[in-house]
Amino acid sequence: MNSPLFDLLNLTFLDIVKWMFVVGLVIYAVFAVIIVRQVKVMSEAVDSDANSLFQIMSWLHLLMAVLLVAFAIVIL
Repeated sequence: MNSPLFDLLNLTFLDIVKWMFVVGLVIYAVFAVIIVRQVKVMSEAVDSDANSLFQIMSWLHLLMAVLLVAFAIVIL
């Protein structure tokens, strides 16, 4: 009885806002991947004692961004 088209037309404004939020978090996770890549390039170009710290921080940032996306999908 319920066709997928009917379910699609039965979306509320809150459903649309929730999925836009999830899409925004996915874009943020892609940004975190770019940060990891840029920190890697920077570490190769600049010799510093803090390079390993920056790499760890960028990987933790990526991990938190991915966990945030997964958490938002589960909760929303």
